[in-house]
Amino acid sequence: MNAPRFQERCARWLLLLTLLHTVPALWITPVVAGTAPVAALLAFGIASLLTFERDGMAMALFTLGPALVYCAIAWALAWLLAKLLERARQPLRAIALALLVAVPLASVYWPIYFAGGHSGSRSVNLVALVDRALPHQVLLGYWIALHGVLLILYLGHLLPDGRFVLLAERWRRPVLGTTAAALVAALLHGNYPTLICRPLAAMGSGSAALCAARADTRHQRYFYELAAERGEPEALAWVIANTPDRQRRLQWLRKGADRGDAATQFALSQHLTRYGGTDGDEAEQWLRRAAQGGHAPAMLALADLITRGLYRAPSRELLAERNALLERAAKLGDRQARRRLAEHYIDGSMGYPADLDRARASYRELAAADPSVYSGRLAELDAIAAGLASGDAAVIKAQAKRYLSSPLPGDGVRARGRQLLEQLADAGDVDARDELTLMLRTGSGGLEKDLAGAKVWLLKSAQAGDVDAMERAARNFTNGREGFAVDYPKARRWFEAAIQEHGRGDASDADGHVRRLRSELAHIDRLGKQAGGALLGEQALAALGQGTDAESHFRYAMQLLAGHGTARRAEAIARLNEASRLGHAEAAWQLFFIYERGFPAEVDPSAAFTQLQRAVANHHFDATRELAMRYEYGKRGVPADLPRAIALYEEALAAGRDNRYGWNLDPENFNHFRWLESRLRQARLKQG
Repeated sequence: MNAPRFQERCARWLLLLTLLHTVPALWITPVVAGTAPVAALLAFGIASLLTFERDGMAMALFTLGPALVYCAIAWALAWLLAKLLERARQPLRAIALALLVAVPLASVYWPIYFAGGHSGSRSVNLVALVDRALPHQVLLGYWIALHGVLLILYLGHLLPDGRFVLLAERWRRPVLGTTAAALVAALLHGNYPTLICRPLAAMGSGSAALCAARADTRHQRYFYELAAERGEPEALAWVIANTPDRQRRLQWLRKGADRGDAATQFALSQHLTRYGGTDGDEAEQWLRRAAQGGHAPAMLALADLITRGLYRAPSRELLAERNALLERAAKLGDRQARRRLAEHYIDGSMGYPADLDRARASYRELAAADPSVYSGRLAELDAIAAGLASGDAAVIKAQAKRYLSSPLPGDGVRARGRQLLEQLADAGDVDARDELTLMLRTGSGGLEKDLAGAKVWLLKSAQAGDVDAMERAARNFTNGREGFAVDYPKARRWFEAAIQEHGRGDASDADGHVRRLRSELAHIDRLGKQAGGALLGEQALAALGQGTDAESHFRYAMQLLAGHGTARRAEAIARLNEASRLGHAEAAWQLFFIYERGFPAEVDPSAAFTQLQRAVANHHFDATRELAMRYEYGKRGVPADLPRAIALYEEALAAGRDNRYGWNLDPENFNHFRWLESRLRQARLKQG
């Protein structure tokens, strides 16, 4: 056989390069017979590479007729490049041939095996490609052998022309046989869904129907539904995802759920939740079954459902169930569950304790798996831990609010939040001190109401120079509110301190504040006069209350009536009764007014008259005058008795002259004394 001309060799090698563009993609080789252009180049190129026999050429053209135009274009390009190479000289010709080999190889291998492109969806690198191909030993062997053949042919091309022809003649028949066998195998494998899967699917094989569905895009739904009817999980998932009709999709979901597939059970519960079902509890039942089947997203969804119930009606049992689901999902490797657990440890929420170390450990594991998402959060946690250790006020305040606002907190979480706020308040943070006082006073912000604690922090604020705290403390000491006991001397001191503090400032409303505070001080002085002198402090009042003589009882009662209003009125009345029983005339007179004109519940005419008589018996000037007038005119249930009235007028005048109660020393009461003398004269004239 004559050696082929140089142009023929160039054409063959250009076709070989086209072949090289196809074979590196391992997954393309089995289906090459179903791809007309690529198969045409394979058959036509291999036939022309070995010999120009007419039967080989006819076989290629007859088998691959649809690729005739593509082949013509390829041959035209090959002929043109061959002409150009023929005119080139060595070593430029060898370099050009080497580049024609290297460039297609690089353009194919690089995007498929290293960059992941060029339809390289099954593998992104050569290592992964080989790893995936290892189970398919026949295919992998075929692929390696084909590359070996191509390498041998290329090396043979580098030999002298005579040796190359000898090599081609020697290996022509084996190569033709191997190539034909490969093409037949590729044809069968490429048409496997049509030749094998379809008949088996018609005979009732679900896996065969699934195989046909994957290959036949035209009748894809039919075969997928056929496979789904026979319980193929992949087919069920496909028809569920690609069925727009809700009712039809619900039927497929129920079918998959009844077969025990946890993912389908979860999808069914979500569908029923979104669109409703015949039974309001059905969605929850399927959700629970999916969670019991080990489906982590179902566990998370069920935990969320329980959480909503916990907000409406807290329950330890439900909380334990919810947390067990979350922890189980985390153990299964669900990242969202692990993230939620970490957040619970950060906040101390949902029954979990506040534990930053455990939260950081969880985020370290998450960051190791996905640093782009979780490394930032891990850095935030490290910053929080460092800020708490160094006493950073902003970090401490933020973490305190986190602990105080966390829902369903674990043991000690609220106490830890209060401790952090108190740490700031002790360090002189005015805002923290005010917030802590307000929360303890009102029972807000996550803290229980603690008036004693609120009092402590309010007084600390006042002592630190907070004028608003001074005013509030003064008023609380005045009215006994917000955990304070009534103590007028302390109230006076804080009012005076507030007035002094306002005097130092230059606020535009300082004068108005001072006027109000002075008015409140004047009110304290008026109350002191009602009590018969200055109002006592808490300790002095308690000491006075220990007295057992009539005067102590009376003074104690008047302090209570003047300085404590209705809060201790019952105690004051009891003390007045005791003083009256011991013979204190003024106590009896005060009781007379209480029973005569006091609160509706206190009015008792009989008791009032008894106390009036007791005051008269103890020579009380005003009481004697009041009873005398009642007998003179017959008022308020007392019959008119002029002699008795005259006797009482004389007794009252005698008590006044005696200066027993100092009435004649007071100009106002001295006028009353003169008026009483005139009343006595008129009574005597009436008697006649």
